[in-house]
Amino acid sequence: MVGSVSKRSLAVIGVLAALAAGCGGGSKAVVTPVAQPSALPSTTAPSPSKAALPSPSAVTTDPLTGLALQHSPIVVIKVDNATTARRYQKGLGHAAIVYQELVESGQTRFAAVYDNAYTGEVGPIRSVRETDLELLPQYGRVAVAFSGGNTGIKGQFRGAVRAGKLLDASYDVLPHDYRLAERRVDARNFYSRPAILAASANGATPTDIGLRFGPIAPTAGRAAHAATIRFSDMMVVSVRYNASTGTWTVLQDGRVMPGVAPANIIVQSVPIKRGRYVDVLGASSPYATTVGHGNALILRNGRMVHATWKRATVKSGTHYVDDKGRDIPLQSGSTWVMLQPRTRSAVVT
Repeated sequence: MVGSVSKRSLAVIGVLAALAAGCGGGSKAVVTPVAQPSALPSTTAPSPSKAALPSPSAVTTDPLTGLALQHSPIVVIKVDNATTARRYQKGLGHAAIVYQELVESGQTRFAAVYDNAYTGEVGPIRSVRETDLELLPQYGRVAVAFSGGNTGIKGQFRGAVRAGKLLDASYDVLPHDYRLAERRVDARNFYSRPAILAASANGATPTDIGLRFGPIAPTAGRAAHAATIRFSDMMVVSVRYNASTGTWTVLQDGRVMPGVAPANIIVQSVPIKRGRYVDVLGASSPYATTVGHGNALILRNGRMVHATWKRATVKSGTHYVDDKGRDIPLQSGSTWVMLQPRTRSAVVT
């Protein structure tokens, strides 16, 4: 969990899990778990940035990145982060937003959000999770690309599709939009292209999901050159700031992810509850709760700022605010959101 001391995955078959590796260097500040706030203040001030938003017809800036608006339908692709999958990963660096979420056996998986009609391949594509059914409706009726999955979860997903919350862009529905590539010892590698999926599904285009972009005061938060974010006893993510590019290098269990360089890292501390389903080995599927509020860390421009995340409903966006209820702006560019279990700690150096 994100603690109180100073600021575009991975469902591995249990026996293949790698040992967690951290990121070192410099003096360390251990961010220890703290109690979640019992309630947000009823007098929270309205966000000045939210009040100043222009009408939708006048929007020229992408609400997901703060860059020029692409006007492409959003596609969310579930990407494998198993140890055996990492050498095959493609396209994650082109996502506007990437969520890293806990799955079975202490491993993680990615939900990569594309709104730029990226024409390259993305994958390996794997199954949807219960977490996604709560997380993704804030984007509107967007296409979700996945391959396979638990029968019960797929049934829930189809229910969300019938309710008009999401669109089904899975291999089951759009098989001709997928390519079957190398076969691994533990899985089949499927790939697809966001541009093709966007054209087939024609879902919602970018809308306000609560993010704000802009400069921060040079004195905001404190200097942060690296961070280590632990998801479980066997899974750790490390990030390192590159001052020359203003972006962050991301490492999974100590392995650098090629081509991945987000402008922002958000460590969002979330409650994890036991899901209703299990994987093929009988391990329970964890469910990350993303409606409500909790602690967060914002890492941008080599600085770390403490925040509170808040999201009122499944269809609402997520705001990251300071202690006065004001939105904390992000650096324009891509963002990685680590949905870290609130029982876990982070180390910022």
